[in-house]
Amino acid sequence: MTWREHARPIIAKTLRDNKGKSEKEIRKALRDAYPYGQRKHHPYKIWCDEIKVQRGQKVSNTFIDPSQTKLF
Repeated sequence: MTWREHARPIIAKTLRDNKGKSEKEIRKALRDAYPYGQRKHHPYKIWCDEIKVQRGQKVSNTFIDPSQTKLF
């Protein structure tokens, strides 16, 4: 399981549980839900990126174009 796969349902649940609240309250809830200890290095970057994707602030880069052929 990747960091993103692990973080995705946690972020989705936090956003769902805090829907309709102020931006400040949502951000605090997301901070409190962070499950990986220190907020630095690769897991934290993935966490922040997935928050942006789920909140519609960034397009997911996990899309695989079905028309693309294999290189090898």
